[in-house]
Amino acid sequence: MNYYCMAVRTGGEDFFRERASSLLEDPDTGIDGRILVFKKLMRTKTGTIYEEPFFPGYVFFETRSLFSPRFSVFRKINGFYYFLPKDSDTEPLKGFDYECVQNLKKYGETIGFAPVTFDENDRIVITGGPFKDLAGTVVAVNRRNHRVNIRLDVFNRATVVGLTYYDIRKEDWSGDERRFLDGRR
Repeated sequence: MNYYCMAVRTGGEDFFRERASSLLEDPDTGIDGRILVFKKLMRTKTGTIYEEPFFPGYVFFETRSLFSPRFSVFRKINGFYYFLPKDSDTEPLKGFDYECVQNLKKYGETIGFAPVTFDENDRIVITGGPFKDLAGTVVAVNRRNHRVNIRLDVFNRATVVGLTYYDIRKEDWSGDERRFLDGRR
């Protein structure tokens, strides 16, 4: 499978998916595939659960085809901005970006809740779910709402990602600390 990332109007991800899906169902367009919008479950202070986009303003196109001029039909949908990484040289996601989308897809389009305990500034490793084995730093923890903000290196830049509690463990730095302290003597 090939995955293409498209920037769309923030908040209009579902609208874009709906319009694009109708184009994909039309045999005259000659395009096969589907639009993926990854979401996460969130909880308000009162306990109401709702979904919000995991990557606001971005949708992913899954297809067996390589980029073709036919993909320009997406540009005609209201709310489409551009293909990533460069609109002028559109190519499928590769490397880490490809693996990230593959992992997200394994767990479905909606990421749920999971219990975790940690504090701000802890180095963590995500042990389950779509970001398995990624390391990051905890920026903020909201225990009441079961939310956490983590600074991750995603899509070639440091990004603060708001997540619900997911299978996370503290990164073991004891060996690094020991080596550092031994090297100072």
